[in-house]
Amino acid sequence: MAASLLELNGVRKDYRIRKYGRVVKTYNALNNLSFKVEKGQIFGFLGPNGAGKTTTIKCITGILKCDEGTISIDGENIEYNHFENKNKIGFLPEQVGLYRSLTAIETLQFYGAFYSLSDSVIDKKGTKLLEILGLGNSSEKTVNEFSLGMRKRLALATALLHEPEILILDEPTSGLDPRGVKALRTLLLDLNKDGLTILLSSHILSEVQELCTDVGIINNGKMIRQESISKIVETVEKTAIKLSLRVNEFNNESEKLLQKKKGIEIIEKKDIGKHKTIILKLKEDLIPWVTDKLVANGINIFSIEPQNTTLEDVFLTETEDENEA
Repeated sequence: MAASLLELNGVRKDYRIRKYGRVVKTYNALNNLSFKVEKGQIFGFLGPNGAGKTTTIKCITGILKCDEGTISIDGENIEYNHFENKNKIGFLPEQVGLYRSLTAIETLQFYGAFYSLSDSVIDKKGTKLLEILGLGNSSEKTVNEFSLGMRKRLALATALLHEPEILILDEPTSGLDPRGVKALRTLLLDLNKDGLTILLSSHILSEVQELCTDVGIINNGKMIRQESISKIVETVEKTAIKLSLRVNEFNNESEKLLQKKKGIEIIEKKDIGKHKTIILKLKEDLIPWVTDKLVANGINIFSIEPQNTTLEDVFLTETEDENEA
C-alpha cells in the first residue's frame, strides 16, 4: 500500500460571526473531515459550492487554523516544524495575486526568498521552470504585460520553485482558454510522472475524470465518498446505467407506461428531426422490458445505445443523496 503524503483526521472548522465583540452566530464549514492523499496520486477534490473545499485548502496551506483535528504532511503534524512542513507544499490559488511591476524572473526571486533559496538557485531553477511553462522568452517582461494564462503559469512556477512534494491547485483552469487548459493538463501529467503528488480542486468534472487517479467528494463539510475514479464509476454502473433510445415517436401513453415501472427514470426527451431521442436511467436487466413494451405500443426503435457513466453522474448522485439524508 502506498504511503500517505497528506492526511486529515477529524478536522473541524467553524466561522464565527461577531457583533460588538460577541459571537452571535457560528457556521460550521468542516465537520469531522477525514481523508488521505497517497504519494503519487492526482487527487480530485470535489464538492458543490459551499461544501468546504476552499476552507479545507486554506487549512492545509496554513492560511486558516482548524478548530479540531489534525493535518499531517509526510506523517508530521503541520503545526509542528511549521516551516519545514510548509516547504513540502506548493499552492496555486484560484485568484492569482502577483506584483504587476515585477518581471517574471524578479517575481521568482521575490517568492523564492521566502524559502531561503539563494539567487543563483532561483535563477537556475526559475529559468528552467519558465522554459517548461512556455515563458522562457518573457522572463524580462513585467507581469502587467502578461495575459491571465501567462500569469497563472508564472504563479505555478512560484509554487514549484522550491520543489514541493505535493502541489495543491484550487480551480487551476478558471479563466483559461481551451489551449491554456490543454497545456496545463499536459504539464500536470508530466509533473506527476516525475513523482509530484497533486491535489486538484475543480468544478470541471470532465477535467477531473481525465486527469485524476482518485477522487474525494465533500459535502456539508464532510467526506462522503473517497475512492479511485474507476471504482466509483464501476459501482454506479452496477446500480444503474443510462440508455439512449432513438424512436419514431414517444407519446404520453408510452411515457406514463415507463414512469409506472419501478426502477426506470426518464432523464431527457428531445426531437432530432424525424426521430426522437429518449434517455433513460435504469437497471440493465430492465432493458428487454422497455423495448418489449414500447414495440407493443406501436413505437419503432431505430437504435439502442448504453451511455458511459461519467464523474458528473456520480457527483450529482452522491451529493443529492447526501442532501436528502
